[in-house]
Parts: sequence; C-alpha cells; structure tokens
Amino acid sequence: MGRKILIIIGFIIALSGCDNAVDKEIGYGVIENGAYKNSYFGMDIAVPQDWSVQSQAQLDALSKTGSELIAGDDKNLKSVIKASQKQSLNLFAFFKYEQGAPVDFNPSLMAVAERVSGMPGIKRGSDYLFHTKKLLQSGQMVTDFSRENYTTDLSGVSFDVMPLSMKFNDVLVYQEYYASRFKDYVLAFVVTYTNESELAELNSHLKKLNFTE
Repeated sequence: MGRKILIIIGFIIALSGCDNAVDKEIGYGVIENGAYKNSYFGMDIAVPQDWSVQSQAQLDALSKTGSELIAGDDKNLKSVIKASQKQSLNLFAFFKYEQGAPVDFNPSLMAVAERVSGMPGIKRGSDYLFHTKKLLQSGQMVTDFSRENYTTDLSGVSFDVMPLSMKFNDVLVYQEYYASRFKDYVLAFVVTYTNESELAELNSHLKKLNFTE
C-alpha cells in the first residue's frame, strides 16, 4: 500500500523536470536554518519539524513514475508531458514520513515552478489550472473535480486553488493545487491528504509561507 500511494504522490508532480535553462533562471532554492528559500520568488517557508525532505534525486524519481502513471501507453500524452518537463522545476517536497514508513498514507506538501512566458493566455493561476485539469483528464487515472475551485491569500499573494480527488486501492486521496503567476513563471503548491486532520496539519505548514519581495 505505502509504495503505491507514493506513486500517486509522484503523479502530482509529473510535469516537473530538471531543464538546465530553467534551473539557471530560477534555481532550485536552498534549505537553511530550518527553512526553504527561493530568491526568484522572494519566498521562504519553514520546513515542518521532523518531516522528510525529498532530495532532487527522489523528486526526479517520483516525477518519472508519475509521468508513466498518467500517460500509460499514450504516446501523444507522453510527448506533451515531455515538452512540459523542459519548462518546469521541482522546488521542494515535504513528506510527513520517510518513504517506506509503515503507514497507510503519507501526507505531503510540494512546490513546482513552470515557465509560461511563451503562453500569454496564462495570466493567473486559474488559467494554468484549467490546462492542468485538461491534462489530468486525458490521463489514465480517474480524477474527480466535483469540488469547486476557489481563490485564497497566502502571505499577501492571491492563489487560485483546484481541489480534486481520486480513489486508489480503496483509498480516497484528496489534493489541492495552488497556483499563481510570478513574472515568467507559475508557482504551484500541492497538498495531498486523506482526511480533515491531515489537511489541517498541511494548512498549518502552508500558512508559514512568506513572500518578502
């Protein structure tokens, strides 16, 4: 169960790659003094105490697994995902437990940046989420989008949010995608959980996000 649930978690960052140009432009960011920091977005967020911080190698492995999970044998979809990977970067991923821990589910908070300078129609997070939804709907995972999108404020910045859920091996998994346009990029956060208690804990960590520029 645990490994398969981690595959679902990887699925949410399937569009993230490690293109050198993107890396040089915005950087992966750094973790120091108990906080993740990224100067391009002028942001920092406290790393949840005792949570597992994923390395870039672990993030890349999850991205690869997620891409395969979405696309399956669809060659066209694989091409779309591959093209998007060249414009994207995994920033961080915090899991409550280490991978392989003997738990039924592993709540997580992740961040991804995608360059959208070539897509002038993406003016705000909701535009980006529209395309994200279309991509997810075209994949082989059955995803429920019945909950309405909404807008919220994180440290003075407006984020559009897309809730979704999926059932996997009789486990109902919920996710919320936060997205906002920053200059040439969309900054996205994803929280993944199975119950209200996990969501409350994730939200408490997300509220520690701080934008300084």
